[in-house]
Amino acid sequence: MQKSWVQKYLSEDELNKIEETIARVEESTCGEIVPVIVKRSSNVGHVPLTLTLLLTLLLVIAELPFSDWLWITPWVYLWPFVLVVIYYLSHFFAKSLWIQKIFVPERDEMNQVHQRAHLEFYTNRIHRTEGGTGVLIFVSVMEKKAVVLADEGIAKLLPPDTWDTVLTSLGEALHKGHWGHGFVQAIENCGAHLKTHFPITSPRQNELKNHLVVKD
Repeated sequence: MQKSWVQKYLSEDELNKIEETIARVEESTCGEIVPVIVKRSSNVGHVPLTLTLLLTLLLVIAELPFSDWLWITPWVYLWPFVLVVIYYLSHFFAKSLWIQKIFVPERDEMNQVHQRAHLEFYTNRIHRTEGGTGVLIFVSVMEKKAVVLADEGIAKLLPPDTWDTVLTSLGEALHKGHWGHGFVQAIENCGAHLKTHFPITSPRQNELKNHLVVKD
């Protein structure tokens, strides 16, 4: 598990608490719950260039009152160096999740978060459980957005809006910075639905690992 960056949001105790909660909840259901957290879902490759252009524009506007002497020798020779500095500063600041979020439109964020959630659903083999009873709880940090995806066996009995309350409480926790509590509560809420509709009917075999999956 890649813990380097996620420790900013979840402590070791919270990671252990999430793992314990999954194991406890799954004791009373044949469902499989897999929580996944990723650093970002959105494409941010355009951010450094966009930031470079924006800072350059702001600099040009700021220097207009002084253009009579800034654009003559010897000051004019400083401009290439200034642009290089702006370029590297833009790449440095573009590493910030806060900056990245500013330059990604809300609609693009939502679409890309859902695309990444579907990718993780299949990458983590949640669709390969014997009874089609896998549930993904997906959180994308940069966007502070969450998605819950249920496999075919669950979708046949539970409508999509079943997970609305799970997402609402999880979203509120994320925006307050309570990442660990949000995951634990979401797992318990999903478990309540699974326990009601998918109780254990035979000796349980754990098909998926009981821990938080962490990816960039």
